[in-house]
Amino acid sequence: MGTVAPTEAIAILGMGNMGRALAQRMLDQGYETSIWNRSVRDLSALEARGARVLSSLQEAWGSDRTALTFVADDGALSDICLGTTGLLRTAPPGSTLIDLSTVSPSVSRVIAEGAKSARVDYLRAPVSGNPLVLAAGNLTIIVSGPEATFRASRSLLESVGPKVLYVGREEEARMIKLAINAGLAVTTELLAELILLVESHGLDRSVLLEVLGDSVLGSPFVKYKTANLISRDYAATFTTELLAKDLRLALALADERGLTLPAVQLISTLTEEATRGYREADFAALLPHLQRTHGVEPDVPAQP
Repeated sequence: MGTVAPTEAIAILGMGNMGRALAQRMLDQGYETSIWNRSVRDLSALEARGARVLSSLQEAWGSDRTALTFVADDGALSDICLGTTGLLRTAPPGSTLIDLSTVSPSVSRVIAEGAKSARVDYLRAPVSGNPLVLAAGNLTIIVSGPEATFRASRSLLESVGPKVLYVGREEEARMIKLAINAGLAVTTELLAELILLVESHGLDRSVLLEVLGDSVLGSPFVKYKTANLISRDYAATFTTELLAKDLRLALALADERGLTLPAVQLISTLTEEATRGYREADFAALLPHLQRTHGVEPDVPAQP
């Protein structure tokens, strides 16, 4: 257990893979934690650890003045924040809303307006990492919003992950997160193509990945993915479906400025294709999708 003994409880809304990992992390850090999910989900393990399971969204602000949302997309965030019983309809003035999701800047701007009207402080705090990284306390959090709110919330954010980067007052964090995920997608497709290339000539991918990891092309991401690519493990840390969503958001952001992003557009098309068979697999399934398109037996079979 951590040594944090906060005087203010927190509520976490959204119990997907990342939301559950966040709740576990905050319980381990000693926070009094309430949890809620839009759909029915077994939360008994978290409840046994001390989490208070809310029966409705209206209960989120009971004794809590800080709510953290962690959801999959624009629609879910809008519903939780702006629906008829949403957080911003019931929040006491002076409360703080911190959203850790990856969503579009456009919907985030609408949330910001709703928060302003409700006199709620609002931080955009998308994260870089997966549930294992979060559980280990190594998450990177990219934050934008009012600087005073950031300063007041910094210790809470550092309890989530030690690398907290403040990048601006408005939607800057959203834009940077989408740019990062576009880069991950392009890098993953490049790895897939290089593996396909060397294996077509009889080389083992483990040799390629070891050399890549120690070359000028090496990166923490390449090294992190190496073991799973070698073992053909596609258990999802971040699904192909979610990556496809983020690429659509990145391209929409480019469209706002009349930009053409050829590499991102191509990888978006390839990722959309990969969802037909690997929707719930890890986004590294760009490799088995590529293998299938070339008549090579894929690392893992496609799902209906």
